[in-house]
Amino acid sequence: MTEDGAQESTKTRSRDSRRAWIGKSVAWAIVLVGSLLAGYAISGEYLYHGVIGLDSSAFPAGDWVQRNLAPNAPNAVGGAVAAFATLFGIGVAGGCLFAWLRREPAAANVPSGSSARRAFLAGAMAGVGALFAGAVGMLANALFGIGKSGDGWLGVGQQVNSNEGVVKTHPVWEDAWRGARVQAYGRLGRTDWRVSDTVLGAGRLRGDDAWKIVKTAFDRGVNYVDTAPDYSTAGSELAVGRALREIPRDQIFLATKFCTPLGHLPAGTSVARYREVVEESLARLGTDYVDLVHVHSCDETARLMDPNVHEAFDRLKEEGKVRFLGVSTHTPRLVDVATRAIDSGRFDVMMLAYHHGIWPMLPAIIDRAHDEQDMGIVAMKTLKGAKHKNLEGFHDANSYAQAALRWVHENPKVSCAVISFFEMQHVDEYLAASGGRLASTDREVLHRYDQAIVGSYCAPHCGACLSSCPEGVPIHDVLRHRMYFEDYRAERDAMERYAKLPVNASACVGCSAPCLGSCPLGIAIPERTRGAHALLTLGA
Repeated sequence: MTEDGAQESTKTRSRDSRRAWIGKSVAWAIVLVGSLLAGYAISGEYLYHGVIGLDSSAFPAGDWVQRNLAPNAPNAVGGAVAAFATLFGIGVAGGCLFAWLRREPAAANVPSGSSARRAFLAGAMAGVGALFAGAVGMLANALFGIGKSGDGWLGVGQQVNSNEGVVKTHPVWEDAWRGARVQAYGRLGRTDWRVSDTVLGAGRLRGDDAWKIVKTAFDRGVNYVDTAPDYSTAGSELAVGRALREIPRDQIFLATKFCTPLGHLPAGTSVARYREVVEESLARLGTDYVDLVHVHSCDETARLMDPNVHEAFDRLKEEGKVRFLGVSTHTPRLVDVATRAIDSGRFDVMMLAYHHGIWPMLPAIIDRAHDEQDMGIVAMKTLKGAKHKNLEGFHDANSYAQAALRWVHENPKVSCAVISFFEMQHVDEYLAASGGRLASTDREVLHRYDQAIVGSYCAPHCGACLSSCPEGVPIHDVLRHRMYFEDYRAERDAMERYAKLPVNASACVGCSAPCLGSCPLGIAIPERTRGAHALLTLGA
């Protein structure tokens, strides 16, 4: 070969080598960038929603996965399985794509086995790279919230799991409370049940040992338990059902709701479905009847007076599966709902948000229900938001919960107060207030609490701000779900409820804020609703 030919051959090899390097780099870039985006958009969304705790039906083959891979898991695992299955798929697809992009015709002087082996190894390496890139994208979405207006699970999880500044109960389990028992009982209206003045709210009960709280409370005199299918995604009813194995059924008044583990049944639901959800509750509770079933969190008279729910109740009552009908409401439409319930004469029990500093029209509604229809009145939301955060100033004070309960017990027309029991200390702390009179020290605690929540607490039944919003944002619901997240520490429940709102606070971003100044309690509505959206979506 001549010198010129050798030089040309060298240039050709160099040019081919450079082209090969560029081609390989482009292939790697396509695979890694594609995998990063796929991991972010697919695996990241599955992981994010899996952490929220949605029902197994929300994920591909979720019911099958739950039934066959994790039949005893307390939460749906479909999100995590889908996240990691798609991540594995991204790795395989990335390796195959790289091999296809780098395919070369077989060289005459290279054994076919050697060429195939090199192609396989290159594809495997690219697959590992794709898997890593997909994992980065997945974590960027689910944990860090990159590219989203909110936060990922990592930052919020640290907030949620931190005990800094959190007072879930009184910080001292006082010896004087130990062994406390129910000291007073009240007649629950025309049901003629003598119920304990303190009712065990089972909304946050779940897990293997939660039933022991119910049993201990019963042993101390609590004879009314309030539960629902959508409390702890059916975990509440299961915990109560476990406790009922240790409790004589005829000695406890048991209330549940017309709903599913995912939420309330809308107006127009079939009679068969209304009956079915109650029978599902009976199965979870392990009993053949409940004493009371509520039309729960009712905000419209159409749902309250749905002919199908009343027909279903009548049939269930005839069959001995339910005994009494109730309604619970804590919405701006409370006047319409409560008035219609009272006028109808259909309802035996009414459960209302009732606490210190409550809406001034509420006592008149309680008087009507009590005096005209002999309805049993159950007070809920008794802790006025249960603001457990940033109340370090109460460390050396009397129990706020006890003061709030004594305030409710002062009204003789209120049969009882329901409050959420979720720690064993609550049995002692809450029952120590049973039958007690409101003292000056209690009033001081309530006053200090009111000062602590100025500008953040949205009063039930108010609704003064709603007409100011041109987008129809249910401001009261948005702020209530934020309260559940921040103050009740019911993060998953709050996010699930917020996700079901037909209009959410995303409409508040960039809005001219005509609602500003419409709150009689001085809440800075735009700031609170925008913050609620960021918190309750975590950037979704």
